[in-house]
Amino acid sequence: MLDSLYTEAIQKKEKLIEQVDVLSKIKSIDVEKYWFEEPITKSGNAVKIAAGDGSYNSKKYLSFNFYAVSAVSLIYTDKLDKIESIELDTLSHQSFLEDRLRNIMGLFEIKNAIKSIEDFDIDYYLDDGSLLGDLIRPFPIEKEISSKKKEEIVNFFKEKLQNEIRNADLGISSSKFKKEFKDLFSDENSSTDNGIVSLDKKSSTDNSKISNIDENSDNNSKEIDEDNLIAFLENIEKLLALSYLLKNKKKIIAISKTSSSNDLLHANISDMAIFDAFSKKQGFSKPYYKYMSSEMKREFPVENEFFRDLVFTVFFARLDNNKNIIKIELPYKADTDEIRKILSDIKRDSVEGYPYLLKKAHNEVVIKRKNIEELSKIVGFIEKSGREMLN
Repeated sequence: MLDSLYTEAIQKKEKLIEQVDVLSKIKSIDVEKYWFEEPITKSGNAVKIAAGDGSYNSKKYLSFNFYAVSAVSLIYTDKLDKIESIELDTLSHQSFLEDRLRNIMGLFEIKNAIKSIEDFDIDYYLDDGSLLGDLIRPFPIEKEISSKKKEEIVNFFKEKLQNEIRNADLGISSSKFKKEFKDLFSDENSSTDNGIVSLDKKSSTDNSKISNIDENSDNNSKEIDEDNLIAFLENIEKLLALSYLLKNKKKIIAISKTSSSNDLLHANISDMAIFDAFSKKQGFSKPYYKYMSSEMKREFPVENEFFRDLVFTVFFARLDNNKNIIKIELPYKADTDEIRKILSDIKRDSVEGYPYLLKKAHNEVVIKRKNIEELSKIVGFIEKSGREMLN
């Protein structure tokens, strides 16, 4: 089979290269009017900058998942300080494991950022990735839970989670309330007829499942996974933490190394690819604005008005000649003069066209496949994964 693929690659080589030739695709676009090619000078301002990143990885066994999550914030004032968050645990097999681990990682990152801002009085916090994308991306677990059940969870736990966030707790606070969470839905006299979930009762088919009536699905009985309910609570915590962080929105700068968006040039390839092909000099693109009110087709389970009122300024920049382009998001409306100042400030501590603290944070936090394998050996997990026969 591989021999056939190698032969196909040789035969289709020229055609495939032609398909991805960016320069040939942008002849009809007046790219110059969207790109400010100008030198970005290093700022002499005494700004305090912090940066954060997170990572996760997991190993699937026959009866469970072993996972590790980490996040780090690096703060540079007169010396380098560090804030770390880690979690090492197991989870049962569940439909939305990747989403849940990504959510836990994001929560760690947000809480680290809050502590960095409050404890070190920084001017800028550089966040790795896209805040806008994180907000727009739907959390699929929400669709598995009835509106009534989601409302009950929010009403009971919102204030408790907010207190944890205000107290700068770095852990996953949702896990502290598992007993209360279980008690909330435990009722020996309840049944699926009244829409109450019982976490104590065992399903006749799967101990991890609990019955529930979804009033949004014509009262048809459906199975709700207990893990999904806990994951939903974790998502509530993340949204509350993010709304708390964005009270300091003028300090937040989200930076992405890659992007597939084409919101500015509206071509059939990404804006980043076009700008990268168009110019190799320093500069930045014309900013555009993303209004959450028009981007979101759904409501947030908490802080809906706050999130939907947000406006993001989005642009691309190259900090050094012949270096990679980065995508930048600011969670507020900024003009080109403010963008120039921000680029000048973050270039001060950049190396090879990329903020040094972000690069260092990534290198410190990343959990590779070999790391999760090593961690599983340290713990002593020897159960089969089911893939041994392929190795």
